[in-house]
Formats: sequence, C-alpha cells, structure tokens
Amino acid sequence: MDVGTTTGKTTLQALAARWLAMTLPRDATLAGQAQKDAANVFSPDFERFFLQHEPCLTGYLWRMVGDDATACDLCQETFIRAWQHFAEVQAARQPMAWLFRVATNLALNHLRDQQRGVRAAVPLGDHDPAGSDPTVRFVERDFVQQILLELPPKARALLILRDVQQLSFDEIASLLAMTPTAARMALSRARAQFRDRYLHPENSR
Repeated sequence: MDVGTTTGKTTLQALAARWLAMTLPRDATLAGQAQKDAANVFSPDFERFFLQHEPCLTGYLWRMVGDDATACDLCQETFIRAWQHFAEVQAARQPMAWLFRVATNLALNHLRDQQRGVRAAVPLGDHDPAGSDPTVRFVERDFVQQILLELPPKARALLILRDVQQLSFDEIASLLAMTPTAARMALSRARAQFRDRYLHPENSR
C-alpha cells in the first residue's frame, strides 16, 4: 500500500457503506440500496473534511499499527466518530487534532491488544546508507521498521507524531494526555531507545 496513492473517494464510499451497515436494519434486501446510497450519505462539508484529512490520518495509522488493512479500519472508525460528532469537530479550533486524538487512542488500544508485534508498512524516512544499491537500501528500511515496532506503543506514537507528522509539543501533549515538558522528556527517551536498538541490535533481543 502506498499512502501517497490513497483514493479518498473510494475510501469515502467504503466509509459510507460501513455507516449504513451500522444504522440500517440487518436485511439482505437493503444491501443494494445501501450500496446505491453510499455516495450520498454524508454532507458536502463532511465529504470535503474527509477528503482533506483522510490521507494524512491513514498514513499516521499505517505507521502506528504496521498493517494497511488495520490502518484503514481504524481510519474508518475515526471518521465514523467524527461524523457522529461533526458539529463538535467543526467547532474545534484544530479539527485535525481531534482526529489525531481519536485515532491515537484507537491505535494504542489496538496495539495493547496485540500479543505479538507486526511489521511496519513504511520506514520513518528515506535515508539510503548504501548509495545506489537498492538491495541494501531495502534491508536498511526493513531494519528501521523492525526497530520502530519493538518500541512501546506510546514511544512509537511520540516518534511518529513529532518526527513524521511534525506536531508541536503542545499538540502532542494534548493528544497523549501529557504536559509539554513530559512529552519532550518522553520523546528524548524514545529517540534514545530507537538509537540504541539501531546502533546495537544485539542488545534488543
């Protein structure tokens, strides 16, 4: 899956179908009508809101959970909640922060329920330690992915929110129920954990 090629319209239709499945009676005869009505479920304002923010949110969740299907499922759940509280979301000073807060909680809950780690779908960055050798570059990305997923879920969230999404410490603190000072300290520890595993992989087992 490539975050950059996510098609919002297709995902919006899937979201609408899921919402209809939740709200309509469970009757097989309604399936065709639900599919037909899927494109007209949401208001134009919500559609614009969805298309604006869905790619970023999917990318964030993808990095958090390491699985494209789970990321899409959690993204849909986030936007269903946004639709249920859309007046509140629209009134929020930072609507994207509202989405990140819900998505982060969903992702952390999912990761807590996981008994074993999963592989990340994307690396933190595109650093190429091997120059023009694509094989070694692939191995390096794979190594970075594994390290990221070995970190505790909250440390992973801090790294992604700050170093990938580039949120401010005030925003991160609000999302993770921390003070900005605590977020800075926790991020420093998360970076140290990542760096130690990267430089000394033999110590991570």
